[in-house]
This record gives sequence, C-alpha cells and structure tokens, in this order.
Amino acid sequence: MCDPTNVPTYVRTNEHQRGIANPYTAPDQCGKCRASTKRLNLNKYCKRDYAILGRITDRHKKSDSSQTGTSVSGTSWIRFTLNVDFIYKKNPNSRLRRGDVSLYVHSADLACRCPKIKPNKSYLILGQESDGGGQGGLTVTQRSIVIEWRDEWHRRMRRFQRRARSCH
Repeated sequence: MCDPTNVPTYVRTNEHQRGIANPYTAPDQCGKCRASTKRLNLNKYCKRDYAILGRITDRHKKSDSSQTGTSVSGTSWIRFTLNVDFIYKKNPNSRLRRGDVSLYVHSADLACRCPKIKPNKSYLILGQESDGGGQGGLTVTQRSIVIEWRDEWHRRMRRFQRRARSCH
C-alpha cells in the first residue's frame, strides 16, 4: 500500500508489471513506492541526466496506442504540461529548455499516487532523458525522482550544481 505521508517517487503495480494499465487500481493493489526521496543527496543528483524545477499547468489523458515506438500496447499514459522554471542540470546536447514541456506518467502509477502530482504545484524532477520511450517529452520512470518543491531547497540545489562537477 502506498504511504500517503511519504514523499513517493514511483511505483509499479502488479498490473503494470504485466502490461495492463488500470487507472482505477485500488490502493491495496499498489506496490510500495520505490525509494523514499525525502532526502535528495549528491549521489542521486549525479546519477540523473537532468534536474529541473517546474510547475504542473495542465493534465491530459493519452493512450499510447496512437503513439509510435512504444513497447507495450494498451498502456495508458497521462500527459501533463510542465512549465520548466529552472534547470539545475542537463546534458550538454540536451534539447531541454525553459518553458512548456510534456511530462508523461503511467496512469496506473498516478492511481497509486506514486508520484502524487497536483495541478498548479511546483516539483523538483530528476530523471534520464533516454527514458522517454518515444513519448516526445519527459517521462517519469522508476528511476525518476519527483518531489513537491520547497523554496528552501534552492540553495541546496545550487550547492549540488557546484559539487556535481566531480560526478563520475
């Protein structure tokens, strides 16, 4: 069962692992949220391609059956419009820019509130750009970190930016 008091990153339900996305998954069918991200450390920061601060401005339902290049047909995706306010980290050849970008999350994962995404809230999102799976935007996967933003984290993120030069 997903713990609503925990700050979740991602969950894979049993149905999702079998390739069946059920947006009405009961909370008792949800697996545990992967890693607790109450504490973001330099190691987690270094392992991700990008670290951005953005505000969720819109939510759209999308079925990937119309999307080319997806591996599991019938998997339901929810597309959010994310307004990227600040980019803390990105690859030099990345096309990630400030402004509106699409953010894709499996509907089964949203039903389990992992990640718990609310409209008009700002989030710190860390992930791999290669995890997109042909979606044409940023995709939340099990390796992604999605944390509701707190203003006091800005200085900490700046410190990670400075220290990240020693990553890898």
